Amino acid sequence: MTIEADVVQLARLTLEGKDADSKALLRKMLYSISRHYPELNAQARQVLASLKAANLTRGLTTSPMPVDSDSRLELVSRDNIHQLPIEPIWNPQVEVELASVVKEHIHRSELEAAGVEPTRSLLFVGPPGVGKTLAARWLAREIRLPLLTLDLAAVMSSFLGRTGNNIRTVIDFAQKSPSILLLDEFDAIAKRRDDITEIGELKRLVTVLLQSIDEWPNEGLLIAASNHPDLLDPAVWRRFDRVLRFPSPSKPEITEAIKRTIGSSNNVKDSLVQALSDLFSGESFAEVERRISQVRKSSILNKTTLETDIIRFLVNSAKDVEKHKKATIALALIESGLSQRDVSRAIGISRDTIRKYKPGAEQADGGENAKRK
Repeated sequence: MTIEADVVQLARLTLEGKDADSKALLRKMLYSISRHYPELNAQARQVLASLKAANLTRGLTTSPMPVDSDSRLELVSRDNIHQLPIEPIWNPQVEVELASVVKEHIHRSELEAAGVEPTRSLLFVGPPGVGKTLAARWLAREIRLPLLTLDLAAVMSSFLGRTGNNIRTVIDFAQKSPSILLLDEFDAIAKRRDDITEIGELKRLVTVLLQSIDEWPNEGLLIAASNHPDLLDPAVWRRFDRVLRFPSPSKPEITEAIKRTIGSSNNVKDSLVQALSDLFSGESFAEVERRISQVRKSSILNKTTLETDIIRFLVNSAKDVEKHKKATIALALIESGLSQRDVSRAIGISRDTIRKYKPGAEQADGGENAKRK
């Protein structure tokens, strides 16, 4: 939308007495002017500061939540994040990027005084369960902003025009006061515009989303998360200030996730933790936490030690895994006190195979072979 069209819209809202909407549009216009007209940047920033100081914008805490016109379902959920269920474990590169975003927003006034903008938009891509949603919650806690999460089920309608209106309503609502808006499953609403299966209305919706990314206010963050980045419109990638790729967790990260989920109060042998780590290799953080939490609940209900139920879990799980994982689990069980014979019988692996995978076995075999030669 051009600045001229914004002026016309502003005049209409003012004449209709829609005070909060006109002030929200005014803020958006001032941000756009400060970005595209360097010679007016200082004046636009000064007016924005006055708006904030006078508290002329309507706060999210007093604004009614936007709802779908038919179902009356709320289109977003709102959370003030004070604590997380578990502290996240980040890939080193992801950790650096997230910490940088937090630092920019904590020192936003310094950046703006120098004519530089903080990160306003983030695109999170990666497989399910690797921490994308948790990262949004973590940012909300660290920056101390409310987190708004788009309810895709409430937003999507069988009438695409209504879906577009719902998306616009959510975006307008989130821009009225400092907040973090999370658009989860972003690929469902930002599909490629060259997809021949999609019709014009959805393509226009993608255009609206792209414009919203460009116009997002400095005080907040727009975060989009996608499990299927290949479905995203190519133009989406260029519009975000940062793109963060969340890889599947490495073995050390899985080990740390297991330890945190088990809890420091439970004494579990390190060999069992390592066996669990091998078993969960290739799994997501969410799956690791889910399965360990199930073992913990079983321990509480059975009134047994957590170590006992971990051993039972490993025995049951080892029957269906490949040989090297089965051998690793077998060695951990033996180290925990079970006999080699019992382990062999329980998980279906020969004692010779267990000995073959035992640390130092290759060196021993090599020594024997050397003697024979």
